[in-house]
Amino acid sequence: MRLVLLYAAVAGLAVAASAVSATEVSLRCAAAASAVLAWQAATGARTAAPAVRWALAGGCALFAAAALVRQSAYSEEPTDVGWFGYGPPGTAELTAMRDQTGWWLGRELAAAGVQLGALVLCAGAVYCLPRARRRARAVVTVAAAALLIAAVGADRRLGTDPWEVAPALREIWPGVLAVVAGLTGLVLAGRRADHRWLVVAGSALVAVQAAMTLSDLTVLWFTWSSLVGPTGDAFLEPGIAISVATGEPGGLELGEALRTAVTLAGPGLLVHGALRAGTPGPAPQRPAGPAAGNGTGPG
Repeated sequence: MRLVLLYAAVAGLAVAASAVSATEVSLRCAAAASAVLAWQAATGARTAAPAVRWALAGGCALFAAAALVRQSAYSEEPTDVGWFGYGPPGTAELTAMRDQTGWWLGRELAAAGVQLGALVLCAGAVYCLPRARRRARAVVTVAAAALLIAAVGADRRLGTDPWEVAPALREIWPGVLAVVAGLTGLVLAGRRADHRWLVVAGSALVAVQAAMTLSDLTVLWFTWSSLVGPTGDAFLEPGIAISVATGEPGGLELGEALRTAVTLAGPGLLVHGALRAGTPGPAPQRPAGPAAGNGTGPG
């Protein structure tokens, strides 16, 4: 119970930090919360199968590592290449913008690769849980997986031209495989013993987290590819993107806070539900009586 309260407190700090745009603090707290969850998975319920416990512990440890990779991107961020002028940027400015975007893309790909390992381990932990025939739950999980696939496919940032999507998917393959691993864990959860739906809910949130990572990778890749030099007969004139704040100064970033909450709630629900489902129940007791003592009845 103490580890649960500690995890909830640190996760709450991460959500609060993301709400006030303290991204580095939020990522550090998220890494600490995942480390606490990994310790709980390894030592919390020794009655669960070792394969379940250690797969969950390894997955949470990799979630913590992914948060630290993203945090290092902010602490080692290169110098901003902002510019001001009345015309389009020159070659030097475009090169600097392209290099900075490529640097961010590389860091996000590294974090997505670590996250892929975490999702594979979590799906393996779900696979090792005792099976149960839950037809309604299986239908729900398959429908949820199909809905998430449709949401990913309908993402406007993926574009509609297959000649543009195919190169992007080849470059951001860690994000694509992470979504596949998340969907696999979600579908498997529908056929596993889970009386309180914690495994299903946790697997669904973990899959949503993978989909959000893929969306981020897609945006970064298309931004980087648009800054790569065009062909000789192409015409390219970069414009100026202007962001107008619509909220009050110093307002809360509720979208980022919700995203952080989803990122931390998924593994938390999955660990608690899997440890409960992986713990075998008490063996049924045989009725006491003369016939149960020596296997023979009266007479």
